[in-house]
Amino acid sequence: MADLGYGEINDDVLRALKKPTLPYFLTAAALAGVVGLAALTFMYQTQAGMGVTGLNRPVGWAVYITNFVFWVGIAHSGTLISAILYLMRADWRDAVSRSAEAMTIFAVLTAGLFPLIHLGRLWAAYYIVPYPSQRQIWPNFVSPLVWDVLAVTTYLTVSSIFWFVGMIPDLAAARDLHQEQLGPRHWRTRLYRALSLGWSGTGSQWHHYGRSYLFFAAFATPLVVSVHSVVSWDFAMGLLPGWHSAIFPPYFVAGAIHSGLAMVITLLIPMRRYLRLERLIEMRHFEMLAKTIILTATIVGYAYAVEAFIAWYGEDPIEWQNHLWRAFGPPAWMYWLCVVCNVFVPWLFLFKKMRTSLVPLFVISLLINLGMWFERLMIIYTSQAHDFLPHNFGGYAPSWVELMITASSFGFFLLFFLGFTKTLPTVPLSELKEKVADEEIKPVGSCDSRVRERIATQRPSVLALFSNAGRLVEAAKLSCDGGFQVMESFSPVKIEALDHVLKKRHSPVRLFTLGGAVSGLVGGFWLAGGTALVNRLIVGGKPPLSWVPFCVVAFEGTILLGCLANLLGLALFSRLFRFETAPYYDPRFSRDRFGLLVSCKAGEVDRLKELLAPSLPEEIHVHK
Repeated sequence: MADLGYGEINDDVLRALKKPTLPYFLTAAALAGVVGLAALTFMYQTQAGMGVTGLNRPVGWAVYITNFVFWVGIAHSGTLISAILYLMRADWRDAVSRSAEAMTIFAVLTAGLFPLIHLGRLWAAYYIVPYPSQRQIWPNFVSPLVWDVLAVTTYLTVSSIFWFVGMIPDLAAARDLHQEQLGPRHWRTRLYRALSLGWSGTGSQWHHYGRSYLFFAAFATPLVVSVHSVVSWDFAMGLLPGWHSAIFPPYFVAGAIHSGLAMVITLLIPMRRYLRLERLIEMRHFEMLAKTIILTATIVGYAYAVEAFIAWYGEDPIEWQNHLWRAFGPPAWMYWLCVVCNVFVPWLFLFKKMRTSLVPLFVISLLINLGMWFERLMIIYTSQAHDFLPHNFGGYAPSWVELMITASSFGFFLLFFLGFTKTLPTVPLSELKEKVADEEIKPVGSCDSRVRERIATQRPSVLALFSNAGRLVEAAKLSCDGGFQVMESFSPVKIEALDHVLKKRHSPVRLFTLGGAVSGLVGGFWLAGGTALVNRLIVGGKPPLSWVPFCVVAFEGTILLGCLANLLGLALFSRLFRFETAPYYDPRFSRDRFGLLVSCKAGEVDRLKELLAPSLPEEIHVHK
């Protein structure tokens, strides 16, 4: 990676978008066939009723809810890698973040199917959607099941926006490449032209984009922690032994990140080989993922130990008998499988050879996912099967219907991911190019006065092209020192040093974001409180206006509306609603060239060209 230039990074990433081969189509057809079988199985279940599953008294939640929790957990590490590691400036995240984000979207989509499948009567899902109270129908905003709907839909929306916004500069690079190779009328060119929203890589666009992306990361970070905490409250708010525990939120979050990181490795290893991305996704990226898994495995192991300690130290005989039954009763094989696969096997990454070889990495990642799936099933099933009263004890065995739909969920997920690998840039090429640019830029100071960024087409201007980001910054400084105060830059990467040189104002996107977040906060409380006052019912011993549970609704509203307003601000100020590139745009600006467009008077063209000469422009174009 360190030896690659802008053009090579561009070519390596976009080469994957070429026409798929026959094995690709055969794999896609096989996965689509599996999904089709699941659809037929679900139709059978809908027609015959839930009696065709293994669900019965006392176990009413089992494999379907397990799948929901498992896939929500898988979705966690995508945003972890994208948002949290972005805020921490962890440079190893760049090569793997796009695939992890895609994994997040597809995993949440897969997870969202299972509450609907579990309902049996699909049409009844309408009653759990958190709409304002109408016709005396009462959504219970104190229920963790309603929080679930809010948390998962917010997570899906924010993750999708975050993923798409991160891809816009890369989609512009794909647009320019396909226009050059296939022509402007080809459907692929049109597709990428529409998706790139007219991105031109101007300095003003990058300025607003950088600020907006930072806000997205800031919003997504608490969302990562909150969404699986909310999922854990589905159980922790219940009274069953093994569920009613304050340890569940951190326990679930750690487990979710653990399984998500393992799934990233499972997906990256074959994708890297198939798309020939070895120069971009290096072994050090896998090694960093493996080191992070050591940490999450340790946290999960600590949670297992604390859970056992709480059951014993709490002196609750019901809780203790349930834990002993898990560890030494009929489901003991499941309990110890979780301990081995989720704690001891990942600790093999302590050995450098195990975390720097692809085969051990792949095998261990599969075992972690196996262990995490069974951990979810163990938590959900054993508490119901062995609760308070011996005459209520029972068992559970999944039917072929549940197993078929469960297996097909992996086909559903992989089918989406397979489509992603040949349709969209799988590696964030603009972020990788930014590392090359950072090495080229030297400090040059800032201009004496603020420079206006504007493309003045009615006035003469000089466009200088460079292949080096440092020379672009140097040329901008020379121009403003020479008295030219109107200019615009073009770049395939975000150059923060240019903002400092030109003394740019703070982006007004932040005001949009703040307004949206405050509206979401107030709106969340208004929605929950206003709805509760319609019928004024006391539920679970709580008064109608229960402000603490309503904080969940307000939090999700803050994140959701804050992100939507942030997106609106970005689109307005970066002018991403025109679907056309800026005047004087050169397709090379999305690949490996930098441009500086300086506006001047008619008699100043020659002086401006002389002024730019020390920065060694490779081409100079005069527009009159």
